[in-house]
Amino acid sequence: MAAAPRLLALATAVFFAAPLSADPVLQAGIENEVAVQGYNNEPINTYSENADFRRLGRGVGMLRIVHDAGENPCTAFLVDEKHLLTNHHCIPGVLEDPRIGATELRSLTWVAGFLEPGRADEAQRFIVNPVPIETSAELDYTVLEVQGVPIDQFPPLPLTASAAVEGMPYWIIGHPLGKSQHISREGCRAARPATGPAPEHQGGERLRHTCDTLGGNSGSPIIDSSARQVIGLHNSGDSNVGVNFGIPMALILANSKVLKPTPLSGGAPKPPSLIMTLFPKELEVGQELSIVADVPKACTPAFVDISPSRKLTPIPVEVFEKVDFSDIQTRYQVTAASRYGLVVQEEDEKGPHWIGYLCSSTGVADAAQLKSALRQVVGALGQGKMDGAVTVDTGTVNYSFNTYVIK
Repeated sequence: MAAAPRLLALATAVFFAAPLSADPVLQAGIENEVAVQGYNNEPINTYSENADFRRLGRGVGMLRIVHDAGENPCTAFLVDEKHLLTNHHCIPGVLEDPRIGATELRSLTWVAGFLEPGRADEAQRFIVNPVPIETSAELDYTVLEVQGVPIDQFPPLPLTASAAVEGMPYWIIGHPLGKSQHISREGCRAARPATGPAPEHQGGERLRHTCDTLGGNSGSPIIDSSARQVIGLHNSGDSNVGVNFGIPMALILANSKVLKPTPLSGGAPKPPSLIMTLFPKELEVGQELSIVADVPKACTPAFVDISPSRKLTPIPVEVFEKVDFSDIQTRYQVTAASRYGLVVQEEDEKGPHWIGYLCSSTGVADAAQLKSALRQVVGALGQGKMDGAVTVDTGTVNYSFNTYVIK
């Protein structure tokens, strides 16, 4: 794929990407999870505790399944003060899978608050009744009973019966491979089409999404990042077409005698904190950098790359795909599926870079205000403050940055 000429002395060259073709007909290749875009799941503890998705993630935990053939991890999340939701193929399906060879459950534990890699011992553990309150093999969901969970510390996640919409950005929070809590955000959205037939051996309708997952993500909530509600239950993927699947929460709610949709409280949702995420963290010449920025609707962001020698390079906002998915939030992104791409060139400075954006409805209206704000932002970044606010003549300018390394 040929690179287009560089624009405005970008730190990265811009190229046009061919449009994606429609998904082929599903064939064999169904797996529990699929890494759709090279595996972009991120540890959730790298984000601020005030980030909306991190607060939602407090009610998500690892389901530790111990049986006579060993143990398996899944993900489960609270739906009320005493019920967890996970996949049927996790519980009781672990005893029905010939690949595992288990015949007896020894224990079932919900591990909550496991956020720091390698520090599972500091998480809290709650005993789970292994006999489901409700389960469906066709819809691949199970409701389990858990006791003694302090919901002020681990609040239940809200459920919605809303229909999936093509391109709607999602968050998936879970415990891939039984590791600390991770989130899939970059490139994580409803596929086109957003729903379709389930894999042949499962039957029924499925929500189709492009969020990266691994084994252990089974039972993770698929969260509509605009409404901040669970719109589906992740359960599988097809490696042949690069699409993951979940059960629409609308189908589960219609079938369940236990689960109920959660009415929104407190009025309209608030815009998210400024978020800047990128992948991969290390690149070589010729490799592409993917960026996703969640921005309040009132903000027109100013993107910039800062090199190790503190050279500031603006990135035109036109390079980014703009996704308006609510009245309060817009996503700006450059990913493998976008029309444009950002590619590292030979002349780009090697070493650690900062890349991010400044956001204000009035504070970066001209070059002088932008220069004033950037001078303060560079100083804050040098002190390790990757997001925050600075003050210029016209008001407050918020910012959010992340780092990557050119090798």
